[in-house]
Amino acid sequence: MADTVEKKIYQALLIQMQAFVPPAGVTIVMPGQAFTPTAQSKFVSVEVHFNRSVETDLSLVLDPIRQGFMRTNVMWPKGSAIVDGYDVAGQLRQHVRRGTKLFRTDTQVRIDEDPEIGVLVTGDTHHNIPVTTRWRCYPQVPA
Repeated sequence: MADTVEKKIYQALLIQMQAFVPPAGVTIVMPGQAFTPTAQSKFVSVEVHFNRSVETDLSLVLDPIRQGFMRTNVMWPKGSAIVDGYDVAGQLRQHVRRGTKLFRTDTQVRIDEDPEIGVLVTGDTHHNIPVTTRWRCYPQVPA
């Protein structure tokens, strides 16, 4: 059985994040990966979310436009220089900047707008700097 478009989208986004080289001492935590942070851990958690698809074909023959977002959370320990956490957020934003195209077999995931660095959220042990990357996957048009 062939892979679904959803699986290809998910894989394309995670492969792109695996290619990100974080600064020394920063861990990238992929979905489903076992990780137990300490109060001093510097890490980035990765999440992939699917939103509602957009139907564009009145005949309902073509696949819809699939869309969603990838959230990367830069988790920076309290007491560490938060400016360094923002630097990591900026590096993540550059890694998946506007115009990025990710390819899997017969599937293209596009990032058509620059990722957003969100509002700083302060927890018990860490600051969270969210970086939201919106993605779209357009249907393959038959030749």
